[in-house]
Amino acid sequence: MTARFATICGIPCILAGTAFAQLVPEAFETSEVCPNRPSEPAIIADMDVRESHKRILVQRMYRAAAFQDIVDAGLCTCEARFPSWDIAVDYYLENYSRIDDQYEVQKITKTYRKSIAANRAKVRELCEAQGNWD
Repeated sequence: MTARFATICGIPCILAGTAFAQLVPEAFETSEVCPNRPSEPAIIADMDVRESHKRILVQRMYRAAAFQDIVDAGLCTCEARFPSWDIAVDYYLENYSRIDDQYEVQKITKTYRKSIAANRAKVRELCEAQGNWD
């Protein structure tokens, strides 16, 4: 297998397959807030780097749904902030996984990103008040 190497900020990174994703630590690995967060499912974590747009879509779907649930309930528990990935993954697999056009996936992702942005301030307010914001 031929691996390409790149230097980002002076650090060499392998950019083949899922290697790059495995070198970048997940943001919540060292978090003190809600330490029992569910890990990103293997089906997402193992996506090829050439399908990173699909991985981002599932991540945005997950966050958008969690933010909407927090706003609707007016409560920011760890379970609401970091629910199971199952619903987002199942919805992705049923509705979006077969879309091959990267730009179509990015257009869908934009919809979820807008939802996150619309709810972010309220979610942050609720979660900070309950000690669940980092």
